[in-house]
Amino acid sequence: MSPAPRAAPALWPLAIAATAAGLAVIMWRRPPTEQAPPRAQAASASAALRPPSGVDCPPQQLPDDSVCLPVPPVEGREAVASAPLELLPGRAPDYARYVTPIANYPAAAAPQGLALFVAAPRGVPVTAVNLEAQSGPTRRWVTAGVPPRLMTLHRVERSGSMRTYVLAYEGVAFDTAPGMQEIVVGTPLGRVAAGRGVTGLTLQVRQLRRGVEPENLPPERLLLDASSLACDPRNVLPLEPTL
Repeated sequence: MSPAPRAAPALWPLAIAATAAGLAVIMWRRPPTEQAPPRAQAASASAALRPPSGVDCPPQQLPDDSVCLPVPPVEGREAVASAPLELLPGRAPDYARYVTPIANYPAAAAPQGLALFVAAPRGVPVTAVNLEAQSGPTRRWVTAGVPPRLMTLHRVERSGSMRTYVLAYEGVAFDTAPGMQEIVVGTPLGRVAAGRGVTGLTLQVRQLRRGVEPENLPPERLLLDASSLACDPRNVLPLEPTL
């Protein structure tokens, strides 16, 4: 028999190319034997911990499986920082120049905190007053706790901004039933109660934080730092009329 014909030299390059392509396919299908570099692993882990797309949680909350959950405060620390509102520039520093719920008795600085104290004998009437630039009626709110607490709520408009202030009264005896009621200037709130040492009224003023609506909270929570800021009473009490 005659020997088989040899492939034409012109077809050799095609055969070599086909063989190389086959080897490339085999190499591509082989499983990797080396792990991804550490940087790639870290990036992958970070991506796994990212919140799901579309989850936009408000402040003090974090996403958890497409749900926003509040972040618990650190034990022993307040959840919200609080900076008291000191005396504003231009306001008279003399407490005696301001109108208070006890007429004809001058006010003075309270021994502790941003509050004022009006020394007065037992039984002297305590009445409602309006704050400077107040808008709308005063609301009296008596808590249902034991002992009950007396507060008044005031809306004040300044420079186009509306804020709510809470006045908390201490040293006052009253028999008003718990609840909220609109009152006018001069409405009796109670009388100076008996006490040890010097009797009189201690008045604290709190400015509610933006977004806090008193109707949506128990009255006791209005005086917490998470709901309001301590405010110098001289910032909002009206000045006595000059003679």
